[in-house]
Amino acid sequence: MINENRRKIWSHPWSYRGGTIAAVAILLLGFALQLSSGGMILRMAGFPWNLLSGLVFLVILISAYYLLKHTPVIKGLGSVKAALPAILVFTFLILLMGFVKQDVPPKNMLSKLFGLTHLVKTWPFILINLYLMILLGIITMKRLTPFNLKNAGFFLNHFGLFLVLFSTALGSSDMQRLTMNCYENQTEWRAVDTSGKTIELPIAIELLNFNIAEFRPKVTIINNQTGQVVLNKGKNQFEMLDRNSLDLYEYHIEVEQFLETSGKVGEAYFQVNEPGSAPSAKVKVTNSEDRSEISGWICSGSFAHQPEALKLNETHSLVMLPAEPRKFSSGLNIQTKSGKNVTTTIEVNRPYKIDGWTIYQLSYNTEMGRWSNLSVLELVRDPWLPVVYFGIFLMMAGAGFLFITGKPKNGGIEHVA
Repeated sequence: MINENRRKIWSHPWSYRGGTIAAVAILLLGFALQLSSGGMILRMAGFPWNLLSGLVFLVILISAYYLLKHTPVIKGLGSVKAALPAILVFTFLILLMGFVKQDVPPKNMLSKLFGLTHLVKTWPFILINLYLMILLGIITMKRLTPFNLKNAGFFLNHFGLFLVLFSTALGSSDMQRLTMNCYENQTEWRAVDTSGKTIELPIAIELLNFNIAEFRPKVTIINNQTGQVVLNKGKNQFEMLDRNSLDLYEYHIEVEQFLETSGKVGEAYFQVNEPGSAPSAKVKVTNSEDRSEISGWICSGSFAHQPEALKLNETHSLVMLPAEPRKFSSGLNIQTKSGKNVTTTIEVNRPYKIDGWTIYQLSYNTEMGRWSNLSVLELVRDPWLPVVYFGIFLMMAGAGFLFITGKPKNGGIEHVA
């Protein structure tokens, strides 16, 4: 009976049971290898060894297919019964990456041993990715003989997906994601990778200027005894000083004067524009319950000035929070070893590309705020990205082709099983 069940599972055509057993077994094998290695993070060798290993994989895959294509194993691997469970297991790992934050130090031993915070660089992900590439390769080659227009859309879809998986697997070792600290009027050509190693780059960047546009600061009411924000219906309440009057809890606040950058002289604030000057406002606060009034200044403070709150009574005080950045940008002069010299401005979601590098605006000195003379840049280089884009283009072309020509008869993977 056991032999008969095995024969039914692994004989052609494969059943969903057989495909599921194969995919889950590969996943469990991956986690077992990861556990036995003590949670080691895997890194593929960079160029040219990754390219060489990719070519060897293709030669073995193509040779195995054409030599063994009539065997039950190859026929089974080229069926939907094998592909669908593999896709579901791969999707499970992708979802796991969404639930567990990646590329951060593990919080516990379990996360470390199973590599949950670095899943892309673990045995389970690599083995499932390899298995899925084998399936896609076999399925794609089946549609090459004979090749006709009816199969073109199917071929483009599957070959495009194969290229995406193939190039991302090999290109992970060549991708560089670096952080560079640039100070105003200084030229920097060194950056730091995720492990803290300093890398000298073929790009030199001079920070010409750094600019921040801020929102109006927010105000809230705090408890004088605890220093905590007073809750309103169980929630914190903040109001932005973007209008002349507003209400907070039982208090009505009128803004008599607002200064975007100011300094304190005596008991009042005056408009100044020097490093460390902070937003301030003169307000009149009316208690809606007892109709009492109080006037005074509030200030968010900065690295150069202490914040100032307005004490409303023995219980509550009005405070101004530091202004939040609305937009920040860096004016850069970029020079490359190839002889390029470019002056440009970058900001969040508006990077600049040069010689294969993409330069992003990442951060700044938050303690100094708008007076920061430091701009933190992120430099990303991914030489395999054009191959990924080409694979995505093939998938889109295949989808468009199928939309125009219609679904092949007995279409999809079932037709080639």
